[in-house]
Amino acid sequence: MVEEIRPRSAPTGPGRLARLLPLVLIIWGFVGVYLLQLTFDGTSKGKMRERLVRELMYFPSGQFLRPAAIEYQTAASDVVWLRAIQYYGHHLMTDRRYDWLGHVFEIVTELDPRFIGAYHFGAITLAWDANQPREAIELLVKGMRANPMNWQLPFDAGFIHYMLLRDYRKAGVFFEIASKLPDAWLVTSRWAAVSVAKAGSYDTAREMWLDIYRSTDNKALRALVLRQIRVLKLEESIDLMQQAADRFYAERERYPYELEELVREGYLEQIPREPYGGRYFIRDDSVRTTTPPGRRD
Repeated sequence: MVEEIRPRSAPTGPGRLARLLPLVLIIWGFVGVYLLQLTFDGTSKGKMRERLVRELMYFPSGQFLRPAAIEYQTAASDVVWLRAIQYYGHHLMTDRRYDWLGHVFEIVTELDPRFIGAYHFGAITLAWDANQPREAIELLVKGMRANPMNWQLPFDAGFIHYMLLRDYRKAGVFFEIASKLPDAWLVTSRWAAVSVAKAGSYDTAREMWLDIYRSTDNKALRALVLRQIRVLKLEESIDLMQQAADRFYAERERYPYELEELVREGYLEQIPREPYGGRYFIRDDSVRTTTPPGRRD
């Protein structure tokens, strides 16, 4: 970083200093925010912290910062990237609200359009943690325009279409595009083939998540994958028991009084283990869990 910013020649005339000024302002802006956050964390954890979180709304967009940073766009992008990780981690451990996550990754990728890791991590966290799959697709499409030979971005678009948008045809198209690009995973052609044939399969979804896990050293992304595999296990178990309860109703014209009745009468081999330590139960015609959505982390 130092070598990239520091001039190699001894003279430092006003022209060079003038070009450095935008980057210095960007860096010290984020340093100031970080110091403020340390102060707020040590005092009030209420209104002042909320004010700090909202500073991202007022930070200029990448379209403004790109010409302002001049030749230091990559260095500025690195600074914003660190802020993005800090912002994501803070909200992951607190309120699980990511209102400005898309704004941050728009800045990072505008400053450095070839930052593939930012598109990849940004899209996955936008889609699952921020529950904004459409915004995630927009980020990936932007990345594909800037990096047309990169396979990771169409793969991620296919993954989001398969998992969240349930558009298996588009998922297959994106997986097929990814499979034909240089250095693509061998598994991309497999997912292109099975995305429609095994649409909605829990086993297919689990294997896709595991491929994402194996492909990255990003600890935050790996933690997200493990969380989603647990969610998938919960959904699969509830679906299995719901199908058994529906068969019970079709044959006996009533739903079971308790899930154990499904085991006693041979509709289930056993009650699956609840992955969060809660308990499954049936109420009226629906199988549910005692673990509320907010505790499924």
